[in-house]
Amino acid sequence: MSSRILIIDDEKLIRESLTHLLTGAGYRVEVAGQIADARELVVKENYDLILIDLRLPDGSGIELLRFIHEQADDHAPLCIMMTAYGSVDTAVEAMKYGAYDYINKPFKSHEILLIVKLALETGKLKREVRDIISSQSQESDIISVDPAMERVMSMVRKVARNRDVSVLIRGESGTGKELVARAIHYLSERADKPFVSINCASIPGNLLESELFGYERGAFTDAKSRKLGLLEKANGGTVFLDEIGDMDASLQAKLLRVLEESKFRRLGSVEDIEIDARFVSATNQQLEKLIEEGKFREDLYYRLKVINIVIPPLRERRQDIEILLKYFFDHFNRKLKKSVREISPGAMELLQKYQWRGNVRELKNMVERIMILEDTEVITEEHLPLEVLSASRDKNSFGLVLPREYDFRQGVDFNELVKSFSRYLIEEAMKVAGGNKAKTARLLNMDRGTLRYQIKKLGVAGGDLDDD
Repeated sequence: MSSRILIIDDEKLIRESLTHLLTGAGYRVEVAGQIADARELVVKENYDLILIDLRLPDGSGIELLRFIHEQADDHAPLCIMMTAYGSVDTAVEAMKYGAYDYINKPFKSHEILLIVKLALETGKLKREVRDIISSQSQESDIISVDPAMERVMSMVRKVARNRDVSVLIRGESGTGKELVARAIHYLSERADKPFVSINCASIPGNLLESELFGYERGAFTDAKSRKLGLLEKANGGTVFLDEIGDMDASLQAKLLRVLEESKFRRLGSVEDIEIDARFVSATNQQLEKLIEEGKFREDLYYRLKVINIVIPPLRERRQDIEILLKYFFDHFNRKLKKSVREISPGAMELLQKYQWRGNVRELKNMVERIMILEDTEVITEEHLPLEVLSASRDKNSFGLVLPREYDFRQGVDFNELVKSFSRYLIEEAMKVAGGNKAKTARLLNMDRGTLRYQIKKLGVAGGDLDDD
């Protein structure tokens, strides 16, 4: 099928000449003479390339360029700016907001055809790269040899064959719920359509509604133009609602309508929009308890959990620890340019005994931290963090856990021991504080300046997070 091109120019002669030139070359062409008309077309239709005049009767072509990229995000069509008033500043500004190229009027026919051809080839290449990246986010990303996870994946493959059934994925934080959701999507008939992930806990309730449903211009004070919601962008694909238990009660009712009627309305609109999408949800909370407390709708709960998938925690599938370690070694060897080959038997024994409250995510973070701080080909017990070492150590009368290498009969490195324990205290406090340095400082009865100094001095993992 031939490529679709949109021409936006207020000069009728330019529109007609470009239309004649490009249709003659086999392209499908549509035109608009002002920004308002162009916005309507961009929202409703998909184009492979857009040619935009810099000066339009109702505004700047740069603003239209920004609008196009805000609407389509990473899937925005390539845009070429056209103007008779060219300057270096406007060229830089156009490139800043994502323009593929910038050409001055008057232009020659062969120049336009060449630029259009190159732009379309570039757009095709970008789409192919996105497809390759998407294809890598499939079942192969779930690393497991444990029978418990094989049962999960067997259910995933069965569910994927039904393109519409809703799925609720349950499991502790860090077990890989989004990976399972992606596997369901990419193993299904919807694999070539969008997978849209929404974290219900990270977006305030009032903003989450506008993100999900979108809004019309003038729907509220800052609604300067129409915005497509994430549900609309996911049409044909899969909507993944992570941390669904944190969704606001009023929004739960609107989501229930979407599930029951397969339609919704943008904020400020009176028109229904049909949606064809599978809904996959995930939570680490007990939704049944939230229902008893009146915090979660029971009718929504049953709509979401037509299929219920429970991911076991890492401590219940310890066979996976070794294969996950090898996977993370390979990953961080490439990323950090290191050469870790294996883990010692003693260190592996300790990792097998550890409870892994943070599951696979905690294991990955531990490996990354060790490989950043250490230059070694073999990870041994001395490289493991104190919380892992404590899994098989008896505590002394003060409750302090000492790593095996600290044997007072042989003598100890006092400064190194203090450094290790200080790092452990700060890391544990940061976990409790959710990475917030101000709260971490209060938990440790320490001012933020001292905390920042200690984080830098000790090389604390996660210490590059923001203060707020």
